[in-house]
Amino acid sequence: MYSDRQDAGRQLVANLRRCTGGDARVLGLYGGGVPVAAETAARLGCALDVLVVRELVVPGPPRVLVGAVAEGPARVLDEKAARRVGAGEAQLGELERDARVEARALGLRLRGRRPGLPLAGRDVIVVDDGAAGRLAAEVACRDARARGAGRVVLAVPAASPSTVDHLWTVADEVVCPLSPTFFVTASDFYLDFPPVSEVEASGLLERASERTM
Repeated sequence: MYSDRQDAGRQLVANLRRCTGGDARVLGLYGGGVPVAAETAARLGCALDVLVVRELVVPGPPRVLVGAVAEGPARVLDEKAARRVGAGEAQLGELERDARVEARALGLRLRGRRPGLPLAGRDVIVVDDGAAGRLAAEVACRDARARGAGRVVLAVPAASPSTVDHLWTVADEVVCPLSPTFFVTASDFYLDFPPVSEVEASGLLERASERTM
């Protein structure tokens, strides 16, 4: 168990020190990944940025998750789910355009006037507060790679074994201290797991920027 997201960030650091240096970039997935990433970046002495991912959901009932996109060009599809609900390329393209516009607008609000960190040639640590499924973490890793990351490390405090196995196919290294067989949701591994607001995430990013200026 982790007491909260800050505790999770601290516990990730011990595993991350062996696989990256202080010149790495840390990207926290919005929203719960940002406080974990902020703690991790501060203790590693790395610069922090946010990575916004938005799900592609075919409206229902029932609502069906068919993929995910990030701010950059990366897209990941669950092709089986898309076929099951009859989502064709036209519908998927429309969902993708809307989700990417939303992701980019949110990223701009979270960073304020600061540009996103350049990733070209850098070690990049992608951090979330847990991975109940693979889509968000996978598209985040692919987005970092598309932006020129030299090496991508995915760090999540808890995830299912099957998710961890899959994410090794898209990241150069996966750090996941807790990977129990019976994994349902990340919140099961935290004593305190409140929602993370846009204001809170923006404040963490601003303070991290001031620290690394």
